[in-house]
Amino acid sequence: MRGDASRRDVIIVGGGPAGSALAAFLRQRECDVLVLDAARFPRDKVCGEAVSPAAWPLLDAMGAAPEIEARRPHPLRGMRLTSPDGTSFQGSFPPQNRPGFALRRRDLDAVLLRRARTLGAEVRERTRVTGLLRRGDVVEGVEAEGPDGELHRWTARLVVGADGRQSVVASRLRLRRPHARLCRFAVRGYWEGMQGLGHHGEMHVGGGGYCGIAPLSPTLANVAFVLPRHEMAEAAGNVEGFFRRALRCRWPRLAERLDRACLVDRPRVIGPLAVEARALVAPGALLVGDAAGFYDPFTGEGITLALRTSQIAASVVGEALARVDVGEGLLAPLRAYEHARRAATRDKFRFNRLLQIVVGCPDAANFMARRLARRPDLADQLVGIAGDFVPAGMALGPRFLWDLLMA
Repeated sequence: MRGDASRRDVIIVGGGPAGSALAAFLRQRECDVLVLDAARFPRDKVCGEAVSPAAWPLLDAMGAAPEIEARRPHPLRGMRLTSPDGTSFQGSFPPQNRPGFALRRRDLDAVLLRRARTLGAEVRERTRVTGLLRRGDVVEGVEAEGPDGELHRWTARLVVGADGRQSVVASRLRLRRPHARLCRFAVRGYWEGMQGLGHHGEMHVGGGGYCGIAPLSPTLANVAFVLPRHEMAEAAGNVEGFFRRALRCRWPRLAERLDRACLVDRPRVIGPLAVEARALVAPGALLVGDAAGFYDPFTGEGITLALRTSQIAASVVGEALARVDVGEGLLAPLRAYEHARRAATRDKFRFNRLLQIVVGCPDAANFMARRLARRPDLADQLVGIAGDFVPAGMALGPRFLWDLLMA
C-alpha cells in the first residue's frame, strides 16, 4: 500500500458537478485540494440534463461559463407541463435573463472537472475510494484503489463526500439512508429525430409516473421517465423493450412524436432515486451534492443545487480551515454549512414535496394544469420557481394558492 507523505487541506471524493465546483471554489481560496473519482472523464451519467437559468451566475463565479457556452448548449426558455388528461400549460423564464440550457452530462461534467484542475486542484481519475482513515471518531483521510489496482492512503484536514446517491463516504459514516416513502426508478434514453422539440423543456404527468424531455438540439432529445419500484419489474433483462413499451402505453402522445425517431443509445436505469442524510457533517468530514440528500428530480434543479450548495460549503470550509486545524475542532465551524444549506433549500424541498403530491394524484394534476393554462402569469411564476430565480416560498404562500384556486 502506497502512502502519501503530504497532507492535503481537503480531499473531495467525487468529481461530478458538486465535487468539481467545491474544488474550484476552494482553489480560489488557495486551499490544497485533491479530487478522487472512480470514473475516467468524460463519462456518462443518467440525468434529465436540463440546467436552470440560476446556474449561470455560479458557473461565472467558478470561471466555467465560457467553456460551457463554447459547447453551444441547447437553450431552454421555460417549461411545458402536460397533465394526465392532456391539458398543457407553458411557463417561460424572464426574457432579460440568460436562458437555462440542456447539455449532455458527459460534456458538462468534463468541463467542470477540467476547470477545477485548471485552478490547481490535483485530480486523480479511475481511483476508487474504498474506505476512510480514522483516529477514533475523527476522519483523517481515505483509502483508495488506483487504475492498476494499487492501493493508496491519503490524509487531509477534511474529507468531503461528493460521490452521489450511493456515497461511500456517507455510507462509511452511517449517515445515508433510503427515503422513508419515495422509492422510484428512472429510465433514460436518447432519441434522434423527435418531432416537436423547441426551446422549452417538457414534463408529462401520467402513466403511473412522469416523463421528462430535455431538447439537446432541434432534433435530439433526452427522454427520461420515473416510475415506482413495483412498476419496474418487467424491465428485468430487457430495458430497451421496457423503455419502448412504457412510452407507447403510458405516454401515447409522446410515442407519436417518436414514430420517425431513432433510439441512438442503450437506455439506462438508475434507482431507487431518493436518499436522505441524517447529518451533513461529522468530525473531519462533510457531504455535498447528492451525497447530502437526493429527491425525485421533478423540477430539474439538481445541477444548480449542486453548484450553489458547493459554493456555500466552500465559504464555510475555507473560513473554518483558516481558524482551526483538524478533527473535532472543525466540527462546530462546519455546522454553519449544514444550517446554511438547509436554509437555502428548505422552501425548495417543500415545493418539491408539494409537487410530488400533485403528481401522484391525477385529479389534482389535471385541476392544477387547467387553472395554470388559464393564468399564464401563474404558470410563469411556477416555472420561475423551478428555474431557481423566483423564491420557492411564493408558491407556498396563501396568495399564490388563492390565485390558483380562483383561476
